[in-house]
Amino acid sequence: MSAVLRVPQRDRAVAAGNSVEPARWREMFDQAMARIAGRFGRVEPRATARVYLLGLLSKALRKNCRRLAEQAGHARPGPMQRLLRYARWDADAVRDDIRSYVADHLGTDGGALIVDEAGLVKKGHASAVEAEAQHLVLPR
Repeated sequence: MSAVLRVPQRDRAVAAGNSVEPARWREMFDQAMARIAGRFGRVEPRATARVYLLGLLSKALRKNCRRLAEQAGHARPGPMQRLLRYARWDADAVRDDIRSYVADHLGTDGGALIVDEAGLVKKGHASAVEAEAQHLVLPR
């Protein structure tokens, strides 16, 4: 059985108030990356995945391969594009590893984690698919 906690707009300030200190955040990120490191057969895609994820989690406004590569100090977006197009890694296994890490370190009975980068729901007006807020559901 799973549970999802949806935070109403008026309560988001309260939810955002529970944050992690930057040094602790980096430590936890490093631990999560160590957990998924074995899912990448080579050092290069593992290192690229790390900077790619840091870019996705950053405050950068545009999060495409070119912009994230520039932010990471890469001369070109090739390594990130290779990670997403050609590198061999099991996305489902990485997801399961991260879910397990979150449950081990942040989980409580009846708790739920909502990852929400800005609290903005994509409306889907300019896309072919109507989009809705997405939430990570952890099994109890």
